[in-house]
Amino acid sequence: MKNYTTLKNGVYENEIVIEKSRFIAFACSVSNVGQANLFIESVSKKHYDATHNCYAYVTADGQKFSDDGEPQGTAGMPILNAIKGRNLSNVAVVVTRYFGGIKLGAGGLVRAYGNSAGEVLDMAQKSEVKFCKVFCIRCAYSVACVCESVIQTFGKTVEKEYYDQVKLKAAVPEEFAEKFKEEITDKTNGKIEMEEISNDYIEF
Repeated sequence: MKNYTTLKNGVYENEIVIEKSRFIAFACSVSNVGQANLFIESVSKKHYDATHNCYAYVTADGQKFSDDGEPQGTAGMPILNAIKGRNLSNVAVVVTRYFGGIKLGAGGLVRAYGNSAGEVLDMAQKSEVKFCKVFCIRCAYSVACVCESVIQTFGKTVEKEYYDQVKLKAAVPEEFAEKFKEEITDKTNGKIEMEEISNDYIEF
């Protein structure tokens, strides 16, 4: 998984009411299965008195869903489909249901859980996460603006330091790295020191 879309930091919450049943959806970004499980556990503990706490998550190291007592295939899978249908990754969603006394039937449950998860995901802020090569660039003040312009064309500046010279840390998506190196060298006439220091996932 080189590049993916996830949610910006924070927990998003949205509630809908269907036939007197409350469906409260919670969504957040998670880095791995462990974080997903902690998030699910925290929501389930907070809403320990709910009829059901159904969930799904998709991460780089796994995916899972649970109907938590609802008829098989009517809750966890629709939540999972809401995540996948929006091409999201590293995301966990819990839909808490407080039963209102009216049965919805299998089709009604699928729609309720799917819509609940979909609404909270649609309202959540998104971010693009890209696999980048990270460069450390040292240059004179006279070419710093040129360097930053090239960096912004291909990626983003993640750190700046100003001393006797300027030190920039640039993150560039892997597929643009070679072109970036050529361009910044050309535009500065080679008047920079640059080294590739790491690879990392960077939010854009």
